[in-house]
Amino acid sequence: MKGSTAILITIGVGLVLILILRYFFRPREKRTDWLNRLSPTFRWLNAAGSILIAANKGTFRYLGGIAIPGGEKNYVPMLKRVLWEYWEIQGYEQAMEEMRYLVDTGMRARYAQEMRGLESVYSGYSEEELIEAARKTNPNANEDSYLPKMLLAWRRYGENALLGWDAGRCCLVAQWCFVCGYLSMEEMLDVAVDAGRLAQKVFQNWEEMMESYLLGSQFWQHEDANDPNSMTAARWALYRDLWSGKGRYRVIPYMEAPFDLSLSKEILTDQYGRMLEQQVLNRKK
Repeated sequence: MKGSTAILITIGVGLVLILILRYFFRPREKRTDWLNRLSPTFRWLNAAGSILIAANKGTFRYLGGIAIPGGEKNYVPMLKRVLWEYWEIQGYEQAMEEMRYLVDTGMRARYAQEMRGLESVYSGYSEEELIEAARKTNPNANEDSYLPKMLLAWRRYGENALLGWDAGRCCLVAQWCFVCGYLSMEEMLDVAVDAGRLAQKVFQNWEEMMESYLLGSQFWQHEDANDPNSMTAARWALYRDLWSGKGRYRVIPYMEAPFDLSLSKEILTDQYGRMLEQQVLNRKK
């Protein structure tokens, strides 16, 4: 009897270990979160803002990366401070103005103005020549330095080179505005989905959009990505961890929703963006 019990315990422990190993060593395409009840659209919006969520040590299981059901009193005051300090948003009008600006214009306009000025100076320069020009002020300049990185992206995409930066921020910050009560869910979905659909028209996949987001971060900071002490280098490191499922993010956000997902402005969730039980069951059928 004791021998049989020991065998059963050994088998049970072995099965548990197998399940744990299978969870932690899943293929990349299966790195999804089975506890994530967000609607597909909100999963997509969180993936679009994934680098900012990771920078703030958020979670992709909740709306906006932070909206933990029942924890409003803890995170809303912090969010309101962030929205005011970085966006000067304190209510509906400011929130809608800033989010619509990201969709319609954003930092793309300033980028276009500066790139036209640089192109007038470096017209016809190859990548190698742009790197040499950058080395006049930074001996360690390479292809990831500001001048070659920005101008080559401009030549390829025009002002849309920064669309991922503008659209990604809108997709996430609009959710923060909803959490703080500045926008209704209808208003938030309207502007965030517009941003997402615009990105889907320009980019082919998550990789292109996220690299555009990182380019925008580099332009904002006006720094070389190969500087190990730069914000751009830190954000690239976060992105590499997110893309590969390393570090604290075992679940890969880009596996949670396909890039070409049909984004919906219809409200199909509770106030936390979670699919209702019947809809979850229907989705599994």
